[in-house]
Amino acid sequence: MASEFKLSVCPHDTAKNLLGWFTLNTYLQRNLGIGIHFEPQDNFLVERQAVLENSFHVVYANPFSALCYARDKGFVPVARPAGVNDETIVVTRAGAAVPDAPRIASATDKLVIHDLGLQVLRREGLDVAGADFRFVGNHLNAAKAVLQGEADLGFVFNETWSGLSAATRDQLQVVGESRDGAAFHCFMVAPAWADKREAIQRILCAMHQDPAGLRVLDDLHFKRFEPIDETHLAPLATLIGA
Repeated sequence: MASEFKLSVCPHDTAKNLLGWFTLNTYLQRNLGIGIHFEPQDNFLVERQAVLENSFHVVYANPFSALCYARDKGFVPVARPAGVNDETIVVTRAGAAVPDAPRIASATDKLVIHDLGLQVLRREGLDVAGADFRFVGNHLNAAKAVLQGEADLGFVFNETWSGLSAATRDQLQVVGESRDGAAFHCFMVAPAWADKREAIQRILCAMHQDPAGLRVLDDLHFKRFEPIDETHLAPLATLIGA
């Protein structure tokens, strides 16, 4: 359904289940009674820039993007998946010793997984200042770099870690992991849709009570959405120094 109103979704999520996000957009349109255009992107930096440079009305953002949208465009968070947090698993090869100046594989320093990884290193007493960072494009590549001996440590997204085979995980050793719960993906609404903020929050947070909404949630592997506001971004902003 073509419309002047637009939705953007973090490419990490659309890559897992593109059809599910089209279905969620359809559900949102029907319950709002408004047409919303959804055109997915396949690169999170491209998607983030598109939101910052163009008029979008509702977004489902990764934690780093959420802070950018709030700071630069005035987006306000309205809902998040209950019990789903972005955390980092720091890994090395099983049985390997971590050198004083480790080579560290990270997808990018433009996602919160990197910041959480740095936090874990500090917590474990490892020297961040002497590290050699290698940005490898995605979280799976960070694990691969460790397995292939191209890095001593890797910052791996907890969801990516859970998706690795048992045989692969057996070749890796967990050095430390974040458990702060400060980072999460969330829905946000643009200032232009301030009058629809409460309605969108109400629709999203009641989906699990509606059979049609529950089917969409099940397809996306979410249990339910819970309401949030600006205050929930404060710990995340502190984490990455925004």
